[in-house]
Amino acid sequence: MRGRHGQWLTNYVSTTQGGITVAGPLTPEDPIQPGGDAEQAEATVKQVIAWYNARLSAAHRQPDHDQTLVAAWRQGREEAADDFERLQSADQEETVAIAITYAARLKQLRAE
Repeated sequence: MRGRHGQWLTNYVSTTQGGITVAGPLTPEDPIQPGGDAEQAEATVKQVIAWYNARLSAAHRQPDHDQTLVAAWRQGREEAADDFERLQSADQEETVAIAITYAARLKQLRAE
């Protein structure tokens, strides 16, 4: 795959972050591919934040929710919010790294 600047980008991700490990090629269904622009990266991080918000909201409606799981979701949401802020001043390399990380995370979260 060619990025916006013409270089060949590897279409493979292997990351461990927030307790999620994903290794394998990104597919066309993934929300973002390497070389995407900042708007795509922001949209993907926002989707991850929305996933966590939905789970947290549902947990608060259940009196017997798993506190450990809720704590992990809160931490994941905080990390995503921090990374969203980092995107505001990130260079292209950091933007691509964040985009790849959150595409993999969103894929894993959606599989749960």
